[in-house]
Amino acid sequence: MGPGQTMESLLSSMHCSNPPKTVPRRSVPKVNKCTQVNMDLEEKKSSADLSFSRKSEHSPGSTSPTQKDSSSSPEQSVMPALPPQLPPPPPLPPGGKVPLPPVSTPGMNAPSLPSPQPCSSPGCSHPACGCGEQPQARKTPTLRMKVLHWQKLPCDVVRQSHSIWAVMPSSSKELVEPDYASLELLFSVPSRIPMEKTVPKIKKTKEITFIGPKKSLLLSIFLKQFKCSNEEIAAMIQKGDRSKLDAEILRQLLKLLPEDQEINSLKSYKKEKSQLANADQFYLHLLEVPSYQLRIECMLICEETKILLECLWPKAQAIRTACETILTSHRLPVFCQLILKVGNFLNYGRHTGDAGGFKISALLKLTETKANQNNITLLHHILEEVEKKHRDLLQLPRDLDFVSKAVGIHFDAMQAEAGANLKKLLEIEKRLLLSTDDLKIQHGKSVQVGNGSLNASKDLQKEFATIEKKKEELADYLCEDRKKLSLEDVFNTMKTFREIFLKTLQENQERKEQAAKSEKRKKWFKGEDAKRLKGEYGKCHTFSN
Repeated sequence: MGPGQTMESLLSSMHCSNPPKTVPRRSVPKVNKCTQVNMDLEEKKSSADLSFSRKSEHSPGSTSPTQKDSSSSPEQSVMPALPPQLPPPPPLPPGGKVPLPPVSTPGMNAPSLPSPQPCSSPGCSHPACGCGEQPQARKTPTLRMKVLHWQKLPCDVVRQSHSIWAVMPSSSKELVEPDYASLELLFSVPSRIPMEKTVPKIKKTKEITFIGPKKSLLLSIFLKQFKCSNEEIAAMIQKGDRSKLDAEILRQLLKLLPEDQEINSLKSYKKEKSQLANADQFYLHLLEVPSYQLRIECMLICEETKILLECLWPKAQAIRTACETILTSHRLPVFCQLILKVGNFLNYGRHTGDAGGFKISALLKLTETKANQNNITLLHHILEEVEKKHRDLLQLPRDLDFVSKAVGIHFDAMQAEAGANLKKLLEIEKRLLLSTDDLKIQHGKSVQVGNGSLNASKDLQKEFATIEKKKEELADYLCEDRKKLSLEDVFNTMKTFREIFLKTLQENQERKEQAAKSEKRKKWFKGEDAKRLKGEYGKCHTFSN
């Protein structure tokens, strides 16, 4: 008979006059079936122990525990020793609940293992030694996520000692771990309901690019205007062919050249080149051209110099011709002497009288002095006298025709622009001297004499020096200060005077024609009156006294 059966037979043989009251079962919320069964067994066991102890204390003829042990039956001796009885738990307050026993979870209260000791080797990086960074599993999304457009940095760049990415290791506890679940919830691509299509759509493979989206778009638009392959564009740059590359295109190309990070990324790319975007493929062909940036700058400076010289040479010649026209005109000093005599006559006895000359701007004041008659100015009168006695002076506007063409040209701005271009040419020439032989042969000649670059710019500087001398002569000729004389002001004055001169001549001619018509009308009326008096239109009436 086992221990369990012996315990049951012993309990059944004992009878107590006062049986223990059955403890009502308290309502305990069921956590699970196993916990409820354990609680029922504990209650039964406690009630059995309580009845057994009372039986042994109050029954007559009871013996001591030692005697009972000695006189017990063999079956009772087989029963194992009971543990010491504990006092019953205090009653719970009404409505109280029995606390649930703690549920033990495997591995929760397991003793922690000691951390591995690092190796004695200072250069050890083994993860088990604690010296190197522990590999972390990279989180991957379960849905299709939206794209963050950025420019990827190569590994050799971010691992530099002073890089922001190398300050803290990836295993540092200060780094913040993102909420991947929220990211996946907020930034996943919403699923679309597939629509039925009769024609199957060919899926294009996603192109790989190392260029930013904005720059890639600008470069794609730039390449489409050539209507040729990337290899042909790179070949034109290498040969220095400017037939399709004007100054504006070369300026755009200089702004779109690859940066150092893009160059490193493209050089480290070892996969199929056809998977790259068109802009990246163009960069690859461009990187194969040696000294491509210097070649583009040489082409640009030659093209800019060509355009600049075509623009500045006619303007410089117009300024020089205008200066020479004023200096060589024989009608202008004669007319000015006439004005001087008239002015001294009008200003006699005043502080402005008895003048030896006047500023050239005084020619514009001739229309401000009004005559006694209506709409007659001093210039009207002078031109009437010139027409009578000195008709050659009426051709003075013809002498000032070239001066009018130079109006609006700023000589100082021309000098500054040409000087800056010449400085660029000299810098490019120095860089070419330090470059390879093929660049010297290809672009050295074009920079020096090709399309009139450096030599033509130097010739333009000589033309400017000639104009400076003419300017000084003109200042002395007009009795002006050399440092303060402005060619623009002189040319504007001459142009305005020429227009006033021609307008006054036209007004004098119109007045003369009106006077002739008025005189002719008077003569006609006078003839008509004479004919009427002679009786040509009927009988002549005689009046007698």
